[in-house]
Amino acid sequence: MFKRFTASVAYLIIFISSNTISQQLRNPESEILEMLETSQPYHVVSESMFERLGWSLPDNGETVKKLADSAIQGTLDPRKLESIPASVTGYKSRWHRLRYDKYGLQWDITGLHLTPENSVKGLPTLVLIHGGSSNWYEFFLDPLNNPGIGQYLAQRVPVLLVTIPGNFRYGGWIEEELGKRTPAYLLDKEFTDEEVAVRTASYTFKLVADGVKQLIEHVTNDDVVIIGHSTAGEIPYMLQGTTLQQRMHGKILGWGSGGTSSQKAMQDRWGYTQTVNSYPPIERMRPRPIDNYSGDYLGPLNPVWEEGLSREEIAKRWMGIQEFQRRPHFKQPLQDMERRGAISGMMEGTINQVIDVLKDNPFGVDAEKVVSDLFSPLRAPITGYQKIILTTARLDTGHWNKDNPEMASTFQMANELRRLNPHTPVRVLLFDVPMTHYGHVERPKQLAAGLYTALVWLSR
Repeated sequence: MFKRFTASVAYLIIFISSNTISQQLRNPESEILEMLETSQPYHVVSESMFERLGWSLPDNGETVKKLADSAIQGTLDPRKLESIPASVTGYKSRWHRLRYDKYGLQWDITGLHLTPENSVKGLPTLVLIHGGSSNWYEFFLDPLNNPGIGQYLAQRVPVLLVTIPGNFRYGGWIEEELGKRTPAYLLDKEFTDEEVAVRTASYTFKLVADGVKQLIEHVTNDDVVIIGHSTAGEIPYMLQGTTLQQRMHGKILGWGSGGTSSQKAMQDRWGYTQTVNSYPPIERMRPRPIDNYSGDYLGPLNPVWEEGLSREEIAKRWMGIQEFQRRPHFKQPLQDMERRGAISGMMEGTINQVIDVLKDNPFGVDAEKVVSDLFSPLRAPITGYQKIILTTARLDTGHWNKDNPEMASTFQMANELRRLNPHTPVRVLLFDVPMTHYGHVERPKQLAAGLYTALVWLSR
């Protein structure tokens, strides 16, 4: 009897110990997927779970880092990546420059396509589009040229890193005065100030969305899921109203993404105190000063963060040195004005400016065609979706409110989408980590795995 009792206790101890170890060693991706099976206002990935996420690169990113370190101010020429074997990096790179027509002018949109050596079957191509004043570098390298989120994602799924027209230039921008920088609307041509003004006054969201659509169709032929970071958050919703919808299947994945301006939650976020006079004239680029990045865009996980330095000093090291040349540091004024078209007087004032700048222009741009495309985000579909998952982080104050989550724009946007799409699973995934809006350069390895897991959930 005693022996049987002892054996039972021993078995129980072994079982409990094994079960505890099993719980400790559980794949965090599986835990997140299990979590997402239940419908809740939002789901939380704890800091301990988040830090367990991710996988390594075959060469730890050293090959690409050496190329970037050898380039002036990190302005790595993406065409050089094509010669690196997939066995070294885990993916094969191909650079694409697509020239397309809009409003009687030609524009260049670019994309870096990363194809895994060993991809996970059954998953779509993940398309990442940067925010207003950035480009593809932000998703490929961190500020110190260590591997960015795109390199980690490309170990498992095909990735397309898109740069909108004007925001990338071979060799970057060398002008110290940000106000003197101009967009590279075509990569092999310089423009007069007059043509830059006309092009900038024609730079609608529709122009960008059309370019993204054509680039995706040119580069890929399979299903796609599109992440529009920050200002680009409008684009996936806009593309749902195009023929690309057949390959998007009504699925939305957001990272630090707003919704579309047609949503009341987004309109409430903007507020109604601005006027058209709050922005520069539409033909003039809006510089993004370096000190703008010393606020909520900067957090303790930034690769250049150093205790003892002021936030202004760290921002200068980050954007004023490491990212100064390869990043454009300007933003198209129409991008913000179109998003705020629901504000009283904004639409009329913007249209009047466009007509005034384009009147009798010598480049053949038809003002009526530009005006007809203005405020396209307000007309983007907000119903008819199959699955939606929006991800954000604790310190992304534009999208999350750590003290009052119900006041967060992502929370309110998700609830609105649930009301409008009552049979659609809508999830909000909070990475409860001190990451900001720039979490993709702060914790690229872990965030890549988090977004990959969200992609798996979308694809189920």
